[in-house]
Formats: sequence, structure tokens, C-alpha cells
Amino acid sequence: MVKTKSIRKQPEIRDPYIKVGRICATLAREAHIRAADIYISRNYLTHVANKHRVELSQIGLDALTFVKAVCRDFNQIRLGSRTSLLLVVYGGEMSHVAAIDLNYSVKDNFWEIKTASPRNSEAVKRKPLVWEGAHPSGGNGYRPY
Repeated sequence: MVKTKSIRKQPEIRDPYIKVGRICATLAREAHIRAADIYISRNYLTHVANKHRVELSQIGLDALTFVKAVCRDFNQIRLGSRTSLLLVVYGGEMSHVAAIDLNYSVKDNFWEIKTASPRNSEAVKRKPLVWEGAHPSGGNGYRPY
């Protein structure tokens, strides 16, 4: 009997989820977190669009563009609540930040967005810092507000 190698499959998440970014291996090693793609469910994207309509209109972005911009341009990773991480676009002395709260799905091997919004930086700055620096993708310098 010939033993075959198990092949790792891409999670079947194409329809209810949208890929919006990735935590690359280089950054994951520096921050001591898992490298994996980042997804948002279509239902949650609708929730972000509805709940944060005013804030998003103030910065001139729709929900999907906002989420992709933060995933591309974050310059901090902080601990969120329990086992989650916050991807943060922080602009120094600014009173507002853009943050996305991620949970890792062990079963599906990806990061799933559980919250995404422009936020007050004081609350975010109280969260423990995991990583800080220029994002390895060399994002386009998106800054909230």
C-alpha cells in the first residue's frame, strides 16, 4: 500500500467571505503570531457599513475599502480582547485611529475580522503593543481622519 501525502486545502470560504488581506510570514515571525490570510464575512461587512456609516462617510470610504486599507496599511498590532488581535493604523498625535479586531480560526487556518471601525486612540493605546513599525507591504500611507 502506498502512503500518500496529505494535501492542505484552501478553506472553502469563497462565497460567504471576502479575502481582504494577509499577515505575511515576515511580520508574523517578528510579532510572534500566525501568518495567514484575513477574511471578512459578507454579513459582517454589511454590519460595519450600517453601524459605522457616519464615521466612514466622514473619511470618504465605504466599508470594504476601509477594511482593505487598514489590512494593507496597519502600523501596529495590539492585543484585543481574549485571544484577538487589533490591527491599527495609528498616526502619531492623532485623536483617532482605524482598527480591526481579528480572531484566528484554527479549524480554517485564517484570521477573521470580528470588528472594524474608526476609534478613539486612547482606548486603543491602553491595549498591550505586540508589534510596531512600517508595514512590510509598503502600504500607501492611509491615515484615518
